[in-house]
Amino acid sequence: MKKFVEPKSVAIIGVPRSPMTIYGIVMDVLTNLVSNGYQGKIYPIHPKASEMRGLKTYPTIADTPGDIDLAVINLPRELVPGIVEECVNKGIKAITIATQGFADANDDQGKQLQREIDGITKGADARVLGPNTLGTTNAYINFSSSYWETQMEKIPVGFMCQTGAFFVSPAGLRIGKVIDLGNGSDVDFSDGLAYFEQDAETKVIGLHIEGLRDAARFVKQANQVTHKKPVIVLKTGRSEQAARAAQSHTGSLVGKDEIWDVAFKQAGVIRVGDIEELSDTIRAFNMLPLMKGRKIGIVTWSGGFGVMGIDACQRAGLEIAKPSLTTIDHLTALFPFWQDVGNPADIWPAVAVTKKASLSEVQEIAVKTLLDDPVVDGVLSIIGYFTPASEVGICQLVEETAKSYPDKPLVFSIYGPFANEAKDKLEKTGKTVAFSSPDRAIRVLGHLADYSEFRLEDHVASV
Repeated sequence: MKKFVEPKSVAIIGVPRSPMTIYGIVMDVLTNLVSNGYQGKIYPIHPKASEMRGLKTYPTIADTPGDIDLAVINLPRELVPGIVEECVNKGIKAITIATQGFADANDDQGKQLQREIDGITKGADARVLGPNTLGTTNAYINFSSSYWETQMEKIPVGFMCQTGAFFVSPAGLRIGKVIDLGNGSDVDFSDGLAYFEQDAETKVIGLHIEGLRDAARFVKQANQVTHKKPVIVLKTGRSEQAARAAQSHTGSLVGKDEIWDVAFKQAGVIRVGDIEELSDTIRAFNMLPLMKGRKIGIVTWSGGFGVMGIDACQRAGLEIAKPSLTTIDHLTALFPFWQDVGNPADIWPAVAVTKKASLSEVQEIAVKTLLDDPVVDGVLSIIGYFTPASEVGICQLVEETAKSYPDKPLVFSIYGPFANEAKDKLEKTGKTVAFSSPDRAIRVLGHLADYSEFRLEDHVASV
């Protein structure tokens, strides 16, 4: 798998003389590799050109000097088996096939071509990624075997998918390394999980699954990985109609959705329901500590949003913590005499009525007071931003609480016309995540708690 994700040399077969663009986006592996600053050796293969994109070109794979880690093929499907055989004869161990029209095709020729490729690589010590794949991306070495222009970022998130759409980071999904399995005719999720398990640059693993060819192997491998690193899965094809579409897309086996739920739970895999939840959860695991328990404290500028937070906790299997008397006494000193003080802590009256402190001061006191309470395992802070005011104070609060309470996550739900600006500044601290609603914030805390319980059960069993 390292040859797919960490290649030191790449041969590209199927390089157009001029880069094609769609909507102004460059659709060319060679151009993208060069522009990304990849430092490995690149061997463009073209029978009639001597130079392309400033690099020497070779007429065939056999004409290239030295060893090649990875070959990337993007040719008409009927030519692919012959090129695969040339790669095998050259001793190339990793072969990525971008071409479509094999197991994903509805004709017999595509399936026959797939059988030919399988026969060539069987017993040859060569592995195939795809067909019908955008390849792999590794931000740590500025590498992408995709013909799609890829935004790369050095963050410790590894991702596997069955659609190249994830190369363009939908819903703000930020990824450091990507493996698009495509049809998954050979290299599959189990292979990728084994790689990410051992990869020191990967902290969190995300998966987009349409179907599997060997579900039993996947569950066994996933169960091994989740004892070390969190695995978050978006499994699509829930409905019968969607399942048929997924099978047509990749040619993989889909299976009943209820069985997937059981398998994921047994393996300690966290299942999410949509792309937004996938992105939210990956960000949370990347930046936050795990929940040590299931009890939540809520600080809010709006009583109504606090109620929403309570409802969200119930859906996520979390509890609203019952604050200690010390916590209540500490908060009561700020609030008007007629207000019940508890959890959620609605801090607006403490500012608007008593005027004992500024909103930022009350916010800081309430958050730290709840985090200081032993019964509270994590805090949600709900804030409104209505002016482009500086968020320096709240960012400083995040830095301080992360240092003082390293085992308790602090997350935010932000509303108002300047919410996005505030969210970006908060997340740049690398120590919190912010969301557009209490529901999304609480949902990720629930996932942190679920995974923490799974790891705790694992620890108890080992003892």
